[in-house]
Amino acid sequence: MDTSTVIWIVVGILVVAILVVVVVMVTGRGRRQKRLEAQHDKAEQIRADARESEIAAREHEAQAAQARADAASAAAAAEQAKAQAAQATLDADRRAGDIDDLQADAEKHRAEQAERLRQADEVDPYVTDGRADAATADDTRVGAVREGDMRAAPAADERPAAGDPRADRV
Repeated sequence: MDTSTVIWIVVGILVVAILVVVVVMVTGRGRRQKRLEAQHDKAEQIRADARESEIAAREHEAQAAQARADAASAAAAAEQAKAQAAQATLDADRRAGDIDDLQADAEKHRAEQAERLRQADEVDPYVTDGRADAATADDTRVGAVREGDMRAAPAADERPAAGDPRADRV
């Protein structure tokens, strides 16, 4: 073999090797580009999952805040109910005291009325047994008889007894 043939064989092998390297580099760039795109797509999917997870977390936080607000509202309503109950108890106690005062006033007025009736019975000359028989039974007729009005005089069957002071007025 001659040197020129060996040179041509070495040059051919170098050309083939260069061609293989160029092909590998060209196809490697395509694979690298596809790999980068795949990684980018995977990263975008992870970001989308993270956004969904964040939205879910915010929803849970909002629900927790709403639950806290509802609990605070219920506690405030309970406190208000306690305050109203305490006020109602105070009103009931005050009214019970008013009832006792009113009952005492009523008893006082009844005692005064009884005393006045007793005094009237003492003054009335027609009361014989502690009651005002004639005065309470027929007050208008007795008043008219005392003033001398004969139209109000007792009927014939109602004439006073002989010992009655009204007997001499008729």
